[in-house]
Amino acid sequence: MMITNSDITVYNRISGDSTHYDTWNRTVLHGVHVHVDHKTAVTDNGLKSAEVYKIRIPADIPEAGQYLPPDQFACCGGYGYWTIQNDDQIVLGECQIAIEKPADLKAVFQKHCKVTSWSDNRFGTVPHWRIGGE
Repeated sequence: MMITNSDITVYNRISGDSTHYDTWNRTVLHGVHVHVDHKTAVTDNGLKSAEVYKIRIPADIPEAGQYLPPDQFACCGGYGYWTIQNDDQIVLGECQIAIEKPADLKAVFQKHCKVTSWSDNRFGTVPHWRIGGE
């Protein structure tokens, strides 16, 4: 059993073609575990800080039945489903706004990150999806 402490909103990118822009599909996932690590480093330009997100989504969340692997998500157009793929956007908590581009999330007064890594760990004693973000 995984300890959960948050809900998240996943914004999946649906690639447009030469005549259409990318669109962003929004899905709220309930009962996930979020940990934010505050990292700092000294560089030639001074002190640099960043937040590193570690998110684990239990495989038994209510929305698990709507998950598709990224290749299947791309084939079906994504609507009504969610996935995890690099460059997706995640907002901590429920976010009700529709976005046209990731920069639209700057207007949201909630922590958010871009997915930089992920893995499907739906096996073993604690099946889940793992997401790393910045």
